[in-house]
Amino acid sequence: MPTTAPSDLVRRASAGIPARPATVTEATAMLLWESCRRDPDPAAFRRALACGADIDRALAAATEHRIAPLLWRAFGAADAREELGPLRSVLCGMADTFKMEALLLIPRAVALAVRPLTDAGLEPVVFKGPAVAARYPEPGLRPMEDIDLLLPRRDHARALQVLGAAGWRVIRPAGADHYDTVLAHDDVPSLVLELHYGLEGASQRVTALHPEKLWECRQPMACAGTPAFGLPLADELVVLAAHAGKPHHGFVRLAWIADLAMIVGDAAERGTPVDWDQVRAIAGKARCVTVVAAALALGGHAGVEPPPAGLFALPTGGWRGQALEQLVSVTWPLTHLDLPGYHLNYALTDAPAHRLKILLVLLASGHRVGSRARHAVSWPRRTILREGVSAI
Repeated sequence: MPTTAPSDLVRRASAGIPARPATVTEATAMLLWESCRRDPDPAAFRRALACGADIDRALAAATEHRIAPLLWRAFGAADAREELGPLRSVLCGMADTFKMEALLLIPRAVALAVRPLTDAGLEPVVFKGPAVAARYPEPGLRPMEDIDLLLPRRDHARALQVLGAAGWRVIRPAGADHYDTVLAHDDVPSLVLELHYGLEGASQRVTALHPEKLWECRQPMACAGTPAFGLPLADELVVLAAHAGKPHHGFVRLAWIADLAMIVGDAAERGTPVDWDQVRAIAGKARCVTVVAAALALGGHAGVEPPPAGLFALPTGGWRGQALEQLVSVTWPLTHLDLPGYHLNYALTDAPAHRLKILLVLLASGHRVGSRARHAVSWPRRTILREGVSAI
């Protein structure tokens, strides 16, 4: 199978007007990618529609990927909402609901979660969710299901006591492979609070991201009108990319890529562009360069200009290269289920020892690689020998 270098894919996605879609699937995917841009290109969006994009499929995918409000915005920017037909009222209603939540519910939820902790002398870091939504151009474009806070493990029990006194109740405790406690509050029943002391479960840990060291980098910020703490830009981008690509996530939501596009675009507009050398250094130390590179390659389809050449080159050869080529394709939002999760996890993992573990688990379970039958016969032995030598 010929392999196109991911860096070329990124350059094509980031350079000016996207190429004319060649298939209905590509045209449909382009509606989704254009929606994720900070500033959708009306001409490119209309071109995708003219090439036969399946609007019903795009709406279903946008709902699955948590970008329905962004799709509604893009249809508006292209002056094409009449193309929605009877779906227009459905998409409009979803967008209006999320906007009302962003204006009324989210600020209330953040205040209920953060203020009791800061009043008690704790300094929670808000990451994902409301911290990211603040960088979107309009309220309501970033749907949320939860609020994520990070505190050191030593503060976890005390934080739970404080939150309990403020009306939060535990609905799923931390423990075993859970690195957070999930809480609910009667005043904001449609949202939950996830109080983290970790970022990955022990059995799924594939990076060296250290939650307490991240917390130590915190800086003051206002989140939905409430004084809180956030991560520096470079650390935030690495954490968000690692979250999007970790096992059991595998970049299955475009909302995570839209987050990166909005954050990078917002930083540029504020005159504080991303220091990509710093991002590379943080990712290298955390052993997640490949997953960050993959996130940025996907971000290229949403208008994120690629970092300087060589900083985030993706592997292009062998079993890893096959998976990553499929991942960064323009059709990924509609074809992501075609790539087995274990294959993607293997491709995204930097540490040879972790890749070896994935292969050994596959062999122990008798897992077949699937449609790549001829390759499936030979890859485990060759790859295990290579990974085993590298891991020593």
